[in-house]
Amino acid sequence: MKIVVLKGGEEAIPLAHSTRAGSRVTRASGAVALSGDGQRWVLVNVSPLVADQLATDARLLRHHGLPDASLRAVVLTDAQVDHVTGLLSLRDGVPIHLYATPAVFEELTQALPVLPMLQHYCGVHWHVIPVAGEARTAVFRVEGQPTLEFTAVATDGPPPPHAVRPEAPAIGETIAIAVRDLATGQRLFCAHGLSHAGASAEAWMQEADCVLFAGVNGADGGAPDSPEGASVWLDGVRARRKLLMCRPDGLGGTCDKPELLAQRGIEYAADRMEIEL
Repeated sequence: MKIVVLKGGEEAIPLAHSTRAGSRVTRASGAVALSGDGQRWVLVNVSPLVADQLATDARLLRHHGLPDASLRAVVLTDAQVDHVTGLLSLRDGVPIHLYATPAVFEELTQALPVLPMLQHYCGVHWHVIPVAGEARTAVFRVEGQPTLEFTAVATDGPPPPHAVRPEAPAIGETIAIAVRDLATGQRLFCAHGLSHAGASAEAWMQEADCVLFAGVNGADGGAPDSPEGASVWLDGVRARRKLLMCRPDGLGGTCDKPELLAQRGIEYAADRMEIEL
């Protein structure tokens, strides 16, 4: 399995995270591209900056097929604005193969009607990930990725501010993604953050060879953990590669102390970082 971290271009990161004093950082920290054969790709979430990077960054040409919209699919972990609005930037390409839970599809047709808009442009092939109701996990496959097995795990993250039912989030409103390479047995686990992972996600995390998460200690936009609580989480992750998507400065909490992250084997997932599993 090949993994490429996408942040929208390294030079865009400071601007993307700059805020006026006292304002809250809400932007997600990019996306990750996965491939089982190095030819066809699947994106986990897509922001406008990442969509622009895919269209303009010649450095990505070294990854065959990644800049080619016809060789990409998209998996969404939630309906947060900075995870889904990049889909609109892909509107001039081929139809998008989109994988999401019923709750996320509902958000994107009602509260944030990205999908009805796209139907007037490139069109969308809907692939429902059946995490809903009593079903908190679901195994699914992505078209063009015969050697990768995906598992969606419901997490307890907060719904987006524009949610259809913000006071009562549905199962599947937020998910983590576990990916197993059927050829090598290697496993990747992607989660928005540790604050709201939940017991089910923790169990999948412990099986992973590589864990990639957006933030800890509140950097993922959720309720902040205590430094002690974050330490317990990180120390309990046994993966040989542990990657943090948020910048290791300026976001507060543990992320302001990169030396503490390094002591626990945590790496900062820099733009265009490549990982082979």
